[in-house]
Amino acid sequence: MNPAPAVNSLKSNINDSGKHSFMLPDFSPDIAEICGIHAGDGYLRNEGYQRELDISGNIDEKEYYDSHVVPLFERVFGISITAKIFPARQTYGFVIRDRKIVEFMHSLGFPYGEKTYDVSVPEFIMNSRNLDVIYSFIRGVFDTDGCLTFQKRTGSGYKSEVKKKHAYPVIQLGVCSKNLSHGLYSLFRKTGFNCKTGIRKPTTENESVQYVLYLRGYSTLENWMHNIGFKNTSKSSRYEVWTKFGFCPTHLSFKQRSQILNNELDPNSFYPVGP
Repeated sequence: MNPAPAVNSLKSNINDSGKHSFMLPDFSPDIAEICGIHAGDGYLRNEGYQRELDISGNIDEKEYYDSHVVPLFERVFGISITAKIFPARQTYGFVIRDRKIVEFMHSLGFPYGEKTYDVSVPEFIMNSRNLDVIYSFIRGVFDTDGCLTFQKRTGSGYKSEVKKKHAYPVIQLGVCSKNLSHGLYSLFRKTGFNCKTGIRKPTTENESVQYVLYLRGYSTLENWMHNIGFKNTSKSSRYEVWTKFGFCPTHLSFKQRSQILNNELDPNSFYPVGP
């Protein structure tokens, strides 16, 4: 993997005139990962004099935010962040109200307001030849909006354990933005990943069309973990269960997977006994 360039923090400095100046970060892997996290869990607000960068995810991802997301943003932007629960929307995260940081994120192509259908991969990432930059963006998106699952397989060509238990790895992401989907697909092709695409049609009036990316198979997962990996402990716990037992039951909570990894819960108990 290519070495990561040094990161300048976007923290305030006093210049010769006595006014504050700011150093913009380099286009580093850290910035790329922040962009990926924002593409998944972020929101830019520009209302009058109010400038905000809002980053929040599922409450179950508190450990991921506390151990990785908050320190990452603090290190890159040179600020102090306190994460919290937002009761009204049942999410966990933080809000940054530094005007320069908000404007910097906007300058990378992220829109103010609703971004669900308009977000795309920033140009500096699409044009990058640094694999660490590309991989970091992908990791940020998938840590926030993607998932790792394990499926049963059918057919005569599969081993019995793959037919009976959830052992076949599938990494997937569904987004409402066609631009983001197309951009990610291009990045996967650029880096040699075998990625498939599909469309998930809405089943209710409140749902939207989703553009889905699939990466399947054992060698693909091995390649993913070697080059990209997961920083989100809720997602990496699935991989850890699979590595330890050769399968990972579906529809488990993060707490249940933690209990399995601590030998407090038997993963075989989620399957019927018998042939």
